[in-house]
Amino acid sequence: MKKLIPVICAVILVGGMTAAAVLLNNCEIIFPEIAAIAVGALVAPKFSWNANKLRIFIYITVCAVIGVVLVKWLPLPIWAQMIIAFLLAQILLVNSKTSFAPMISAIVLPVMLQTDTPIYIVSAVILTALILLCRMAFEKGKVLEDNEFSPLPKPHWSEYKNVLWRTLFAVVMIIPALLLDFQFIVAPPLLVAFTEFTNPNSKARGTPVKSVALITVCALLGAGLRYIFCINCWLLPLYVVSAITILCVILLMRAVKIYIPPAGAISILAMLIPESAVLWFPLQILIGSTVFMLVAKLIFK
Repeated sequence: MKKLIPVICAVILVGGMTAAAVLLNNCEIIFPEIAAIAVGALVAPKFSWNANKLRIFIYITVCAVIGVVLVKWLPLPIWAQMIIAFLLAQILLVNSKTSFAPMISAIVLPVMLQTDTPIYIVSAVILTALILLCRMAFEKGKVLEDNEFSPLPKPHWSEYKNVLWRTLFAVVMIIPALLLDFQFIVAPPLLVAFTEFTNPNSKARGTPVKSVALITVCALLGAGLRYIFCINCWLLPLYVVSAITILCVILLMRAVKIYIPPAGAISILAMLIPESAVLWFPLQILIGSTVFMLVAKLIFK
């Protein structure tokens, strides 16, 4: 029962988020990265990042604000905004003294979707706070082990060199992906995954084929369930499909014993994209995750 409680909580949070978006007729409420935070903070056997709850809350808030500000007040093409957003997120991550890479998606997602209202910020802040409060309650109730946080040392110059390399490769990917309308090759959770893949200590990096397969299957679950039950024939509301999707993703990760938080975000991102993009979504994720993993293994040794 102890293992089931956090899973139920994650499913309720993701389903409730989507239900609020449907009832209020505002898709900006859907914050896919909340699925990643739920996987890493509630479902994985060990807390997925070297970070404490306060820093996670602060950086998600700051990054969500920066993303919306870039869209609203930076008059540049989307591809240029995305590159700047990714670079800023990398710099913030390196100087945060944490390994909390999901903050990258919090900046880049509103840029990709051209979200310029405070609704996205409010949603990201409230949902992140709810997950962190759940984590605190589970730690207090001994459902989950206490998270130990040791701030990372001041970044070495080589970290900034890696930031530059990651950004340069992101430029190579982002510009053609957006110009060719194949933008989900550089979906924000994939940029998070790419950053994590470049970490030599990353567990996902140690099992590249399984990791790419897991990410792709999660994309297939989200897109497939949405297409079958919400697009092809209206059998279930979107919030029910979202809840089923994250439950399937969690069960899959437990079955293969690999926990990749961005894969959870990718599965829920499939609920947010235009209907015309749903069928091509898993293929784009497969291509993007494969390329990012290859680059991470070949260049970041």
